[in-house]
Amino acid sequence: MNWLSIFTATLAACALYLASPHQTLLPGARAQARLLRCGALPLLALAVLAGDAAYGFWCGVFVALSGFMLALVALPYFDAYRRTRHVG
Repeated sequence: MNWLSIFTATLAACALYLASPHQTLLPGARAQARLLRCGALPLLALAVLAGDAAYGFWCGVFVALSGFMLALVALPYFDAYRRTRHVG
């Protein structure tokens, strides 16, 4: 359940990042930005519920937020790496 919670929180962070205007990972995702932003919150709540079932409420919250924050920090770096990798 721990990995399910972290994976679901990572999906929520990916949806939130793809909805931002600064991303270049999926250029077509800007058209569905509102849908992605609205989908991020239920995914994060599902991650908290998955962590809640395994460890309890507050531990589930912190497990889900840890995965969420890790993905939100890593995605801009991955995007920047992907953009600069093709220079040659």
